[in-house]
Amino acid sequence: MTTEPAQPNPRRRIRVRAAAVLAVAALAIGSLTLLAMTTASAFTSTAASPSASTSPSPTPSAANSVAPSAAATPTPALETPSATPTPARTPSAQEFFVAGGTEPTVAADPAHPEVLAIATQNVYMNSPTVGCSVPTIRISRDGGATWGAPIYPWAHQCQDMHVIVAWGPDSRLWAGDAVGVGPGVVSMSVTHSDDLGMSWTRPYIQGFTKAWSGAFPSMTVDNWPGSPNYGTVYVTYNWLPDNSGPAVALMASRDGTNWVHAEVPVEGLAGYPYSWRIGYRIKAAPDGTAFVSFFQADLRFWNPGNMMNQGADSNVGRRGFEIARVHFKGSVLTADQPAWATNVDNAEAQWQSALVVDDAGEPWLAVETGGRIDVGTLDGRWREFSIPGSYCFKASMAISGQTVFVGWHAYDSAHQVSTYYTLSYDGGETFLPPAIVSGAAWNFNWQTGPNGVGLRENAEFMNGVVYYAYGDARSGDAVYLARIHP
Repeated sequence: MTTEPAQPNPRRRIRVRAAAVLAVAALAIGSLTLLAMTTASAFTSTAASPSASTSPSPTPSAANSVAPSAAATPTPALETPSATPTPARTPSAQEFFVAGGTEPTVAADPAHPEVLAIATQNVYMNSPTVGCSVPTIRISRDGGATWGAPIYPWAHQCQDMHVIVAWGPDSRLWAGDAVGVGPGVVSMSVTHSDDLGMSWTRPYIQGFTKAWSGAFPSMTVDNWPGSPNYGTVYVTYNWLPDNSGPAVALMASRDGTNWVHAEVPVEGLAGYPYSWRIGYRIKAAPDGTAFVSFFQADLRFWNPGNMMNQGADSNVGRRGFEIARVHFKGSVLTADQPAWATNVDNAEAQWQSALVVDDAGEPWLAVETGGRIDVGTLDGRWREFSIPGSYCFKASMAISGQTVFVGWHAYDSAHQVSTYYTLSYDGGETFLPPAIVSGAAWNFNWQTGPNGVGLRENAEFMNGVVYYAYGDARSGDAVYLARIHP
């Protein structure tokens, strides 16, 4: 890692802590990786920032690009979206406290309006680098206004720190997390419930790939009614097949019992034999395929014993995000060669991105770069957003028809964090000025948890409502939900 300045900004202090905890975490179940960190991004608009003072201003990304080849990528022009959407509307937002914890993911039941599930971490640290989490799920039956008692799909065992949740047809609730399978290693595990979390199937522990100290998974269910793979659950996670860099593993199942596996091919850069990949996201498409996105840094040298260290800028050929299409036909799961979607300017961007698929089957990404949020598609339509006087990070995104939601956090020069969102009603051509979810703010302090209060944040569109889950430290580590009516 680079040497920190005498008075680092809070974003960099969290990164240092994240790298430390990512080394290897061990408890009774063995070492569990603390895949840590928030990303930073920003959103250009005419809205006032939380503070009029000037915030840190990182160097912008060299390019946002879309190219499937390993050659140098082109530089499409970024567009600042109009602040006058057509038609103009006035959205409303309500914020609800969910529970103490960190790193939430939210899922909405496609069969029952206002039935939601949120997965959170309950982290236990017995040293700065050693710890684990008791994964918890809570269910709301009233659109997030109230939440039931905690549910423990893996009993009260202390497992990895990145539990995920997704809802499928017939109210089948899926949960995934990496679980300890030996000293210092974890393996991907998936379970599901058909009775709103009252009972769970015996967790399936994958045996396709060898256990590692990481997983950092993502999960989606094909909820497109016309899809040939309707009801299929997809999982992606990272592991280390060799010393050339982490792999993008894929799992899929139609019933939760019979699983198949595939790997996303490596699309590298000539002269940079190491591909550092992390921050995976996966979403189903209406034609029965799925898309997986991930951060990749192409490196001249990389040491798996110091896996979070990407080295100096001279060691990095490219740093950005790729997208690959996934096919599941019969009992065969495959992934196409990935396409380079966009460049980013910093390593922290890997931690929080958003992937969505629209009704036409096109994937959208929201990522951080250059002190802003960039939102775009593989056809080169990219929009950049920033808030004057603040530094934004941790993009979330949801889409339904022509309505596009983007949420994120922003901190000012006083290190006070606020949560923002914006909406487009014309497929991303124009956007409303950014709005603050609530008047609450919190101090962007590295002590708010080993991975910060958020990392797996996301948003879901269901029945015309956006449900946006995020971590917040206004009164300690806590999880909140915003219910937004576009």
